[in-house]
Amino acid sequence: MASENMENFSGFMVPRADFKGEQFDTLIQQKGYRLLWQQGMFCSCYVPESGQPDYTCLTCKGKGYIYFGDTETRALVTSINGRKEQEHIGLQDLGSAYLTPLSTDNVGFRDRFVFLDFTMKYSQVITHEGEIDDLRYPAMDIIAVRRLDDVIRRGVDFHLSKDNKSIEWITDILEIGDKYSILYTTRPVYIAINPIHELRGSYTMLKGGGLEKFVKLPNQYQIKREDFIENDRVY
Repeated sequence: MASENMENFSGFMVPRADFKGEQFDTLIQQKGYRLLWQQGMFCSCYVPESGQPDYTCLTCKGKGYIYFGDTETRALVTSINGRKEQEHIGLQDLGSAYLTPLSTDNVGFRDRFVFLDFTMKYSQVITHEGEIDDLRYPAMDIIAVRRLDDVIRRGVDFHLSKDNKSIEWITDILEIGDKYSILYTTRPVYIAINPIHELRGSYTMLKGGGLEKFVKLPNQYQIKREDFIENDRVY
């Protein structure tokens, strides 16, 4: 990923090694995962003085961040891991990875990535609100729905909406305010939480020599599964 030219240093000719940014991008295009990249920004409900969002905000749902600009791209992802730690109030599963995007993708803190070629199981507790209950993530398939020991049946008690984002009730098996749990499959969603190599670039010699130009190289971020980020609060 480097080319060599000769440079004169104190009267000595030494090889010059230049990084080729396009070769990094070619590697990412060939070996990287397909992602849906969404840019993140503060929701206007966020209060800088307190460092807290409005937890009743309907736009960001109390997370303090909103996302926009869906873009399909590719990125290298390494060191994906998940570890379970026993805490005082239960079992918490933590997972993180390192993401290297294309040099042309201006990734930033709290950007969001949906892994398009993977699926995962996700369990959620929902408070019944009426004819339609929203899911946190689009469901690719519903595995089970339970209220304590009661089995709630798809196609009998409820349907999955056409956009896969909500439960549509057929029967009155639940009362308003009842809590129930659901297990379904969805695509993994990760959030950029830490710039590992945010400033990456190099000066390279133009063809023919004599002039240099600055070339931006792919940066790197630590990413973490969105549902593992503690309380989904603003960092």
